[in-house]
Amino acid sequence: MSARQATYSWKGRRLRLALYTVGILVAITIAGLVRTSPARTTAAHAKPRATASLTDVNALTIAPIADQTSNVGIPVVPISPSVAFAQPAPDSVVTWGAVGLPPGISFSGTTGLFSGTPTTTGTYPVAVYASADTRPPLTASQGFTWSVTDRAPQVARVSPAVGAGGMRTVITGTNFLGATSVHFGSVPAPGFTVNKHGTAIVVRVPAARPGVVDVTVTSAVGTRSPVATDRFTYVAPTITAISTHAGPVAGGTRVRITGSGLAGATVVRFGNVPSRAFAVHHSGTLVTAIAPAGSAGTVQIEIVTPGGTVSTGGRTGFTYRAHA
Repeated sequence: MSARQATYSWKGRRLRLALYTVGILVAITIAGLVRTSPARTTAAHAKPRATASLTDVNALTIAPIADQTSNVGIPVVPISPSVAFAQPAPDSVVTWGAVGLPPGISFSGTTGLFSGTPTTTGTYPVAVYASADTRPPLTASQGFTWSVTDRAPQVARVSPAVGAGGMRTVITGTNFLGATSVHFGSVPAPGFTVNKHGTAIVVRVPAARPGVVDVTVTSAVGTRSPVATDRFTYVAPTITAISTHAGPVAGGTRVRITGSGLAGATVVRFGNVPSRAFAVHHSGTLVTAIAPAGSAGTVQIEIVTPGGTVSTGGRTGFTYRAHA
């Protein structure tokens, strides 16, 4: 083995080289860097790829979805998740899917909208996923928890369930404590009382036209969807009989008027003259009135109620007699 030392200049720096010859192998040591002489290569300039990177260029993400809390029997407030692309993808179409939804809740695959009314209590882990028809196709998912409770007022029965405005009725059910309003159809009741157990409400029926309406109770939790057992039927007022058909022109005769839908009566007239004293039974089936002074002859008895005005009509009315 033989050795030679030499000093060279390269790019303004002085390099000291030691050459060792062993057979035909030559090793070159440059300032502690050992390398073998590489073969010369030619750099190739590749064209950029047309397809974007799935993870770095055009990733798809679903915005975080807050945990949801709903109540049995109360429609949910529609919510819809949103997606975002790392790079704009204006022509892409996103389709949606979801698993683990509470019973009664649906999810649109085209609009990504949750809707419906929960039917069963529980805690439900929900997963939402989205797919975009980009090239290459992109997918994303997001999870959240949906809790369903049962704390909203539920009407089980209305008794009596037939009558007219002004009468008193009792609503039985559950979760009535904290009730803020009672509605007969779209009409709010003027007042109501809840028992200490939250299972019954005594309410004065508001005036409304004849027909069938749903009775609903609202609390801070919300209002349940109507059910068949909460219905109340408004009937037109009727007069079926009067107890006394005659009295002196001086008035003062006590007359019992029976019928239906008479609750809440505001005026009782004998002919065109209103009675100055009358009482209405809470059932709406009886009105007791004192006949005012009148002129000799027969007049019709007329009662004005929140549900309409009714009179004895073609039936025999009340006859004023000049002499007792």
